[in-house]
Amino acid sequence: MMAPGAPIRDTHGVELPPRYEIRQVTPDLAGWISALSYFSHFFESQIWSAVYEGRQTIEALKAHHACKPFYELPEMAAKNGLSYCIWDKEFVFKRPESAAQGGACYWDDFDLSNTDIEVGGRQNLLDALDFPLVGFGLSFDKFLPGDQKEWEAANKALPLNVPMGKYFETHDPRPKGSWEPTGAGQVIERVGTGTRSGYHGQGLMKALARFIMLEMKSKGYRAIQITCGAPQLHHVWSNPPKPFRSSTLGAFPTWIFEMEEDGKKIRPYEKSNLGNLYLVWTELLG
Repeated sequence: MMAPGAPIRDTHGVELPPRYEIRQVTPDLAGWISALSYFSHFFESQIWSAVYEGRQTIEALKAHHACKPFYELPEMAAKNGLSYCIWDKEFVFKRPESAAQGGACYWDDFDLSNTDIEVGGRQNLLDALDFPLVGFGLSFDKFLPGDQKEWEAANKALPLNVPMGKYFETHDPRPKGSWEPTGAGQVIERVGTGTRSGYHGQGLMKALARFIMLEMKSKGYRAIQITCGAPQLHHVWSNPPKPFRSSTLGAFPTWIFEMEEDGKKIRPYEKSNLGNLYLVWTELLG
C-alpha cells in the first residue's frame, strides 16, 4: 500500500541521507502528527519533560484526544499545505497490520483510567507510533489562525503554553503594526517541531528547517516566526541561509518566571532543564 503523505520533488537543494525524504503533511496524517507532536512535547522537550515528570504518559494521551479537532482544522498543519515531515523509507514496523497500511498509530488503545499507565509509559507510547514519520515541522498562515474555539481547547490541554505566548506578546520589541500580516500569504507561524526518539543527531531537524525556509520563500511569504524550546532549534533558526536573516526577539525565563495561582505567587516552570525559551523572527529576504 502506498504510504500516506505527499513526497516533495523540489527540495531546493536540501539533501538528506538516502533513507529519508521530505513529505508534505496531508490530511491522512493528522492523527500521526498529533501523537508524535505530543510525544515530543512531553518526553523529548527539556522543558516539558521535567515540568510534567511522573505524569507525562497520561498528559500526552489527554492532550492527543482533546486536540484531535484542532489538528483537523482546515487552517492547521494537516490540511493547510504548509507543514512538512521527514519520512524513513526503511522504517521497520512492529506490527504486520501497520506495514500493510503504510503505518498506524495505536494511542486510542490505551485506557486512561489505568492507574499503572505511567509504568513503562514512554516506551509503550513510542511503540504505538508504528509509522515511518520521524520528524515534523508544523506551520500555519499567521493571518488565518482558524476556529478560536479549537485554539481554546488546545490551550486548555496545554495550559502552561498560554503564559509563554502572553509573555512574548507583552515583551515584543517590534512596534505595533510593523510586522503583522495584512493578508494571507505573508507571515508563517510555526506551531511544532520534533524528531522521533532514536533519530536525533542526523541533521534531520536542520535539513527540514532549511527546506521550510526556502519553500515558504518560494510561496511568497516574507517571514517566519517560531518559538524555540531547544538550543539546537534556536541555533538553526537564528542562523538561516543567506540572504535570509533572523532576530531573537525575546527570551522567556523559565526558571524565574512567576504567576499568580489562588492568590499565591508560583513558578510553574522552575523544574525545567532549560533556563530560556526563545522567540525568533526569520525574514525571507532576497
